[in-house]
Amino acid sequence: MNPITLRLLLILVWFSIHALALGQASSEVRGLWVVRTSLLGPAAIDKLVEDTADSGFNTLLVQVRGRGDALYTSRWEPRSDLLREQPDDFDPLAYLLQKAKARNLRVHAWMNTLLVHVPNGQPPPGHVLAKHPEWAMVPRSLASLLYSRRASYKDTVAKISTVIKRKPEETEGFYLDPADPLARQFLAQVCADLLSRYPVDGLHLDYLRYPNPDFGYGRTALDSFRAEIDKELKPSVRKRMAKAFVKNRLCYTEGYPRQWDSFRRRQVTRLLEDLQNTAKAQRPGILLTAAVTGDSQVAFEKKYQDWKAWMEEKLLDGLCPMAYTPDAGTFKNQVAVARGFSFGGQVWAGIGAWRTSIDSTLEKITIARRIQADGFLLFCYGMLSDEKANTSGPPMERIKAFLEE
Repeated sequence: MNPITLRLLLILVWFSIHALALGQASSEVRGLWVVRTSLLGPAAIDKLVEDTADSGFNTLLVQVRGRGDALYTSRWEPRSDLLREQPDDFDPLAYLLQKAKARNLRVHAWMNTLLVHVPNGQPPPGHVLAKHPEWAMVPRSLASLLYSRRASYKDTVAKISTVIKRKPEETEGFYLDPADPLARQFLAQVCADLLSRYPVDGLHLDYLRYPNPDFGYGRTALDSFRAEIDKELKPSVRKRMAKAFVKNRLCYTEGYPRQWDSFRRRQVTRLLEDLQNTAKAQRPGILLTAAVTGDSQVAFEKKYQDWKAWMEEKLLDGLCPMAYTPDAGTFKNQVAVARGFSFGGQVWAGIGAWRTSIDSTLEKITIARRIQADGFLLFCYGMLSDEKANTSGPPMERIKAFLEE
């Protein structure tokens, strides 16, 4: 091969590699979860857009539904109390979409799905719990009490709140029960309303799960589960169980624990099916993603998130495993499992940047790339942009330099 031909070949190879790298960079999702406290006014949103675009990010997952409230104009839910100091006509999501478009940032509406209220205080008028306390997810310890009488709103909330406060690290607040078809219908209406009003690039579902195995014992759930089991029982056994149920509302869940877990798992999946149908009917091209527990076994057994099946059944376009562990090896394993069960869908590696150093965060981005994840998400913008809380230097500047390499 003559020198000129060799030189041309080397140049062609260099351009091919460079083009491939550019293509990967442009397709890689470089995202941030943006908690609702970072959306409280035009100035805050202006800074958010400037910070993220200048730092090399291309995707924002913005929390517009935090606890059964709205940081957008909603037909179904009350305006968030966090916006009380803002003018009534200020719409955080509309304003953000306008600003983000100018900087080529993709915006996904992040919704806390089943988690709807904190354990303290009364929700405002119009809140889903104020209107439908019977949709609240009931703890096991209150199953018999709340089943046997028509509880008032204050009574239901007060009693469930007491249970939640005993173990706040296990239960973040009040959840809606996905076993209630009316609760599922309501959540679908909330999603349809949002997508009909705002040209977001995606819908991102969070808290699409149970808080822990001690919840989900509401009347509707218990009756539905009983009806399922009764179909499989011999008449004599069914009669005996019916008699036992009068005295012990938990006799079915205690007698058939494996089926009870499966039942709750199917309720979450059923809700996701409803939301997918709603979202795709409203906006066929919408990207539907979900933040899921990073440990697949914990997700399946304790949170009733069967996210492997969700991906296999094409219920999601993208999976966001919250691999928030500080340990690089555990992070790699959790993201690799998600990648292995993606079934052609996207996987965005969720990195708990607030739990670790900026060096460890950048290391995890590198790991996600090696596993061939489709992108990464950092939790969260508010913490990364708070220079006072980061003694090792401005994290966004470090990230920018890293992404530009």
